[in-house]
Amino acid sequence: MITEITGEVLYERIQRNSLLLKVGALCYEILVPSGIASRLRLTPEAERRNPWTLYTIHYIDGGVGGGHLTPRLIGFLDPLDREFFEAFTTVPGVGFMRALKCLVRPMNEIARAIERSDTAFLKDLPFIGAKTAERVVTELRGKMAKFALAHSEAPLSVEKESVVEVKAEALQALEQLGYSRNEAQRLVTEIFSQHKGLKDVEDFLRKVFERQNPPHRATQSPTA
Repeated sequence: MITEITGEVLYERIQRNSLLLKVGALCYEILVPSGIASRLRLTPEAERRNPWTLYTIHYIDGGVGGGHLTPRLIGFLDPLDREFFEAFTTVPGVGFMRALKCLVRPMNEIARAIERSDTAFLKDLPFIGAKTAERVVTELRGKMAKFALAHSEAPLSVEKESVVEVKAEALQALEQLGYSRNEAQRLVTEIFSQHKGLKDVEDFLRKVFERQNPPHRATQSPTA
């Protein structure tokens, strides 16, 4: 069981819900809540530090009868965040991937809502409906005092990436595809200026593809 791991974060390759951590000759992909990924990605270059210690949960993804089983690591910058996440994911119906995306309020606010049985607050979290909110309260009420008292201000997850983050990830994606830095920056500037509603890197890459592969227009043969 891997409970913590220390290594060098590869800042230029941070994704919305994952990062790469280089430990000696090995490089580990670690799933992280989007708030952690965002915080690290937007750190000014002069302030980026290494190494980092990530407090991890090691689990096997995939059902026993589903064939392919994949070992995965989920990482946190604080052991208390890991402990809260572990407790939250004991609730039936709240899996690891859902929890990575739904914790968009500070941990202490979520914990206080659970302790006061505030299902209205909980069901407003992404991917947490009314029935799941009730299960969260049933399973965890009375176990959240430590987390409710924590001085946590930043949520573990963010619901939407900022334009700055999407542009940074788009630039990174193009460089990984072999574009030069200058060409990648030019495409990012032009496409985001022409398409104000781009929400993620997938939308951006689709626009790059469409620009380079315009739809074929059939020509009509002249009539006799």
